[in-house]
Amino acid sequence: MSGLQYQRKQDSIVYHTIQVKSAYCVLYDWWVEKYGRNLDAFWPVVDTEIGRLGFMMANEGSYPENARALAMNGAEVVYRASYPHPATGNEMFEIQSRARALDNNMYLVAPNMGTYYLFPEETTPIDTFGGRSFIINYKGQIVGKQEYGAGSTYVGGVIDIEALRDHRARAQWDNWMKDLRTELYQLLYEQPIYPKNLYLNREPMKHAEYREKVIQKQIDLMHERGIWVKPER
Repeated sequence: MSGLQYQRKQDSIVYHTIQVKSAYCVLYDWWVEKYGRNLDAFWPVVDTEIGRLGFMMANEGSYPENARALAMNGAEVVYRASYPHPATGNEMFEIQSRARALDNNMYLVAPNMGTYYLFPEETTPIDTFGGRSFIINYKGQIVGKQEYGAGSTYVGGVIDIEALRDHRARAQWDNWMKDLRTELYQLLYEQPIYPKNLYLNREPMKHAEYREKVIQKQIDLMHERGIWVKPER
């Protein structure tokens, strides 16, 4: 999976694409030993002259905790990409992204992929991601949108860091994070759910094995704890 790296070079701003893996859960013990157990180790944020920047990889944006952790580490603009069908066509990508921006009063830049070729010898490009790129402001409002996904294009919108900082500092109600009841919320996470260190001593699973050994066990766990109710059919 890829992310963004910010670098200042003389009087220009350079962005590099870097390859990273969401390894901090499936290799948790190794990750903590190497990088530590703190917000910077799991949700790094870089402080730049254009704002404090962070990023979420694709499905990481499906979990509110990742966006909240970045915000708690100071993020003001978060890059979140990319998400395929059916999530784009069913509006999951937009709903999630707007909610993450609103909940944490931060900008969210969510570019989606265009067409690509499945194999080097292919001559027909396909669009499995569906476009719908967004720039979303700290109130969850879309300030830039590009529906097109069948090729190279762009999305543009205003990112006003000073307005964001003013809102966080002066709003009376909808600067939500100042009101976090952390003593209560800790109760939610006392019991582990997803298994850590899944790939600490083995290679990643294929789809069928993962469904049997992880997905189904996780669903069973939710039923066993009484969190979910089993369907009757």
